[in-house]
Amino acid sequence: MRRRRSRGGQTGEISAKLTTPALRATPPLRGGECILLLLLLLLPACGKEGPPLPPFIRIPEPVKDLKAVQNGYTLILTWTNPAKNIDGSAATNLAHVQIRNDGAILAMLNVSAPGQLQSHSIPLGLSLGGLRTYTAVVDTTQGKTSQVSNVATIEPVEVPGRVLGLRAVVDQRRIRLEWDRPQEHLELADAFVIARTDVPSESQTVSETRFEDNQYQPGKVLTYQVTAVRRMPGNPVLGVGPESVTVTVEDKTAPAVPAGLDIVQSDMGGYLTWNPNQETDLAGYHVFRSESANAQFRSLSDRIITTNAFLDSSYRSGLYYRVSAVDEFGNESAMSAPLRAP
Repeated sequence: MRRRRSRGGQTGEISAKLTTPALRATPPLRGGECILLLLLLLLPACGKEGPPLPPFIRIPEPVKDLKAVQNGYTLILTWTNPAKNIDGSAATNLAHVQIRNDGAILAMLNVSAPGQLQSHSIPLGLSLGGLRTYTAVVDTTQGKTSQVSNVATIEPVEVPGRVLGLRAVVDQRRIRLEWDRPQEHLELADAFVIARTDVPSESQTVSETRFEDNQYQPGKVLTYQVTAVRRMPGNPVLGVGPESVTVTVEDKTAPAVPAGLDIVQSDMGGYLTWNPNQETDLAGYHVFRSESANAQFRSLSDRIITTNAFLDSSYRSGLYYRVSAVDEFGNESAMSAPLRAP
């Protein structure tokens, strides 16, 4: 058979293949058959699985801020419970905190709350010497345990005893605290820490056995705590205590009795003077007069005299005078000794 070139430059043999009876007999796909074919092609892709997700590792993070301090003859351990697990998830199933001393379990405590501060007290007993080492381990309700915490070390020392005779007086716009030094280990009492229970974070340290507080509201009931302190390199160590006293903020202390009363006669009457009182809450004075030293004394003014001087225009020789002091809270001193006018 001769080869005949087609118009497109291809041979007649190729044209013959395209017009074979087998190809001409294949019917075209209908619309529904096309859709079915597409679904069959897409079905394996829809059921394909992605990469596996890593499982949650619910192991608590370790405690990182374990501390040990001495308070009297007790050691106080403090730490913050972990808030998260090592995989970053919330630590919602914490169960216990194991307190360990040199690796051995000393106490097993229930966790108060994740992310919260917790503490544990350890009595020292009679043995104080030697360095002590503590760690903490946290576990979960599923039995998973954290890594060991940081190491807290402390060497207990002897401390001063409890302060004695703590007392509080409200006077002259302030609360004055006074106390006596402890009898036990007096030589170790280098200073004193004063705390008010309504603001414990604002404690004060003094070296004397007295303290004054003027930051308060009248009418409140306040409790003060005083503890002797031994100064040590680094942090001071609290002694035995604290000793407490409760006081109602109400000034019931009268001013001192005025002193130095004197009388000078003038054309206008008798001019009385006396030494000024030194109270910061002083309001003034009352001046009294009587016919005799043993008779009743009557006030010469309905109002408080704000200066330490007074003119009695009804003055005459032989009269008797006395003076009292009054503070802002209405507390009045006793009257001064009678003074006879010349």
